[in-house]
Amino acid sequence: MLVTFVIKVSKLCNLRCSYCYEYPELANPVRMSFEQIAKMFEHLGSYYRATAPGAECRFVWHGGEPLLHEPSYYREIFAEQRRCFAGMRAVNWVQTNLTMLDDERIALLKSEFDGVGVSLDVFGDLRLNVAGRPSQSRVLVNMARLKAAGITHGCITVLTKRNLARIEQIFRFYEKIGNSFRILPLFQGAFEQQHLGYEVTGREVLTALCSVADLWFASNAILHVAPVTDQIRELLRSRAEGYEPVYYDRRTQESVVLVNTNGDLYGQADAYDTGRSWGNIFHSSMAEILESPARQVSVLEAEARMASACLRCRYFGTCNGFPVAENRRRYEDTIHEGRVECVVERGLFQHLERRLTEAEHQFGDGIWQRLASRLGDAEAQAQI
Repeated sequence: MLVTFVIKVSKLCNLRCSYCYEYPELANPVRMSFEQIAKMFEHLGSYYRATAPGAECRFVWHGGEPLLHEPSYYREIFAEQRRCFAGMRAVNWVQTNLTMLDDERIALLKSEFDGVGVSLDVFGDLRLNVAGRPSQSRVLVNMARLKAAGITHGCITVLTKRNLARIEQIFRFYEKIGNSFRILPLFQGAFEQQHLGYEVTGREVLTALCSVADLWFASNAILHVAPVTDQIRELLRSRAEGYEPVYYDRRTQESVVLVNTNGDLYGQADAYDTGRSWGNIFHSSMAEILESPARQVSVLEAEARMASACLRCRYFGTCNGFPVAENRRRYEDTIHEGRVECVVERGLFQHLERRLTEAEHQFGDGIWQRLASRLGDAEAQAQI
């Protein structure tokens, strides 16, 4: 069991990315205090120790820009985390724009963090500093510093209208430097018309992901490209003998929880919606929060979306339904009369299945083992 907590430790940032959903708060210096974070750890540690002691609690430190804060801040936090989660598994990742990197922060990333994600769009010039200048050249220098220090890192590229036509160049960039990456389609902004001219439709996203899939199949690189390789892995596992379908069940398990700077908790589909917070983790126990009326409404709405879009889908069980359950405000062209149509995930599964069938006809049954090996999926290799 894996539970991911996205911790909005502060909204303060040294960039002003045009599409940032935190844009109005990027100059706000307020951050979580040590006492608040300690109380959060106390509540979460006691809850999961009692209900799921074998769970992995993954903390993704987010912002704003989390590396603006001094390394001693995180070292003190993680010492308290080790105390509250003693005997349990708690891991820490950071999502950074990587514009601020010195020897002390390199040491912090190497010794205290289990994963590093770097925000890099490659094309489009929407990730700007406070003076309105592109930040990418500095990020590339700092990525080289991470590599020289032996710090493995992945990247997130936000897909917008500005880089949509450069999808092959984006893939080739990461292929050349050997970095795994995630394509993250642009989603709802902080205010009306913030994304005017940058927005992408669900069908444009699907076309882009299918192109990435074709490039991945044609490449020999050992490269994970989410969500494409995630779905390939799911298709491989669905073909394994004894495979059992997997269904997302928010009623019994929350897998992704957003913790706002003030301690308010949200599901992924409800982030920052006034009145939709489940409760405050600085002041209430996790058990109380999970039983709150706001969370019960959120769960019912997620189940209704899954019933509407997933029950009719032949990939349900291979896909657990999470994308529909946790995304109620995705693309305008995929919502009809209030009903979510799963254009992107279902369409990508269809495309991948066609490509895998073609590969099987060309290379025989051995293609499944080869693909599992390329994905580095020991579990899939053992089962297929």
